[in-house]
Amino acid sequence: MMNVFSRGGPLREIAPPGLIDLGNKEIWKTLNERPFLFSHRLAHHPLFTLPRLAQLSELAFDRPDYGRYIAANEVSLPKGELKRRLHQDILNIGSNGKWIGLHYIDEMHEDYAALYESLLVDIEQLTGFPVRRRMAWGSMSVFISAPGLVTPYHFDHDTNFLMQVQGEKEVRLYPRGLATLTLEEIEDFYHHNPVAGRYRDDLASAGESFFLKPGNAVHHPPLAAHQVRNGQEVSVSVAIYYVTPDMEEQARVHQANYCLRRMGLRPRPVGASRFWDGVKSGVMKGISKSRPRTHDEMLYSGILRVRAPLKLAKTLKQSVVSRLRRAPAHLSSPP
Repeated sequence: MMNVFSRGGPLREIAPPGLIDLGNKEIWKTLNERPFLFSHRLAHHPLFTLPRLAQLSELAFDRPDYGRYIAANEVSLPKGELKRRLHQDILNIGSNGKWIGLHYIDEMHEDYAALYESLLVDIEQLTGFPVRRRMAWGSMSVFISAPGLVTPYHFDHDTNFLMQVQGEKEVRLYPRGLATLTLEEIEDFYHHNPVAGRYRDDLASAGESFFLKPGNAVHHPPLAAHQVRNGQEVSVSVAIYYVTPDMEEQARVHQANYCLRRMGLRPRPVGASRFWDGVKSGVMKGISKSRPRTHDEMLYSGILRVRAPLKLAKTLKQSVVSRLRRAPAHLSSPP
């Protein structure tokens, strides 16, 4: 397994550099339950200038998941041209109206890996939780956005910390999980639909807005839906995130329940039975890739393997029903 999922071996001893403000530990007691603001020292950091990020983006094409950076009309282009286009898109972000996310940047270059680990050390100091030893996986992404862009309502799987480096943005966060999301939305998300969240008018007063300037950050609990609106300048934000083993297990239970529901059953919800949660999680883990190359493969490879036969079964059922409806009455009844 790649060290991205389990850093493996002895952890490097790093003196806490205080990149995150260590002064207010009280707010961190609501970690993973409620969003909160905190301060950091990454504002205008040299690793996140547009030229440096444009250079970093070329390394994304050395990863097995580089297809996420290719538009539908670019699939036939050589890799060199794809690198050049992404490089230029980042440099011209102020005028091209685009949103660009570079993911797993701590795996691309050692400078970003060291920064990510230093930030985790700070979080360990603030929470008392040994994140690096206990997390199932984690990483760091950077989001580069044109002025005025809006990121639609959606939610994520991980414990997330969004830190503003350049420009300004408004982040509106909603209470996590079933407080605002439906069970169908959550199961659909773990079925590999990143836009499973559906905004409803009754949520208008449910969220809380956080206004971020360079040096500000906001914590996103897992399964906390959110919307993001950029200010009138180029925005650069850094997200560090990780997933704990219990969130991985819950994800697999949701995936198993999705499959059971598609088969016409009414499965027990997550948390209703530790025994059945363990069985469902174990089955989904057993059919997942044993050596995932990316976080997406770790989370979704099992459900994607199940989805193909489920889709085939649904198609066959629809075909049989359609044929029976067209058949003469004496032939359409069960044998």
